[in-house]
Amino acid sequence: MTQLAAPPSIVEVGIVDEYPAQAAGVAQALERADDMGVAFIAGSGAQARALMDGHAPDVLLVEPWMRAGDGLALMEWVAEEYPDTAVIALSRLWDASHVDEAANVGARAHLQKDTRPEDLPTIIRHVRAGAVMRPGGVNGQARGPRAPLTARERDVLRLLAAGLKNAQIAQELYVTEQTVKFHVRNIFRKLGVETRTQAAYQAARLGITG
Repeated sequence: MTQLAAPPSIVEVGIVDEYPAQAAGVAQALERADDMGVAFIAGSGAQARALMDGHAPDVLLVEPWMRAGDGLALMEWVAEEYPDTAVIALSRLWDASHVDEAANVGARAHLQKDTRPEDLPTIIRHVRAGAVMRPGGVNGQARGPRAPLTARERDVLRLLAAGLKNAQIAQELYVTEQTVKFHVRNIFRKLGVETRTQAAYQAARLGITG
């Protein structure tokens, strides 16, 4: 008898944004992923607190600087009351001072609102797993490679960002594991990163996913 694979565990995500169209677009992107579910959509920090009330989502996407002025307070409250919930700032404000302000109240990641919707599930998975993601370039702009990535390096980076280990990448690309390690070192050097999580984040920012 063939044993069916267990369905993926669902990551519950709360979305807090004062603009309904923005929140709806994020929700649609997450619902297209097999392992993502939208726990709620709130238009203010106060509404989010009421919706959470004893049942916090796994991840909370928050615009910290809503006009109601309670986004940062919500993030700080979540960090204290629901420390297992990973808070991600998803904001139009992107300079170093705003990034630091959000980090100081518990944001584990800081994303621009123009982040590609299809990249959000990958980023959320990494942050929920413990990754801390901050902007890598001047004024928060995505940092491009220090040198162009070759086609093969892009293939390796795409698979790395999907969570594959070196041996698995080698099998996918029909190369040796030593060759993969060589490409990974070059990718790290070109992207100016030190870990696979950082490389995966830059892959998402640069659109090298799939």
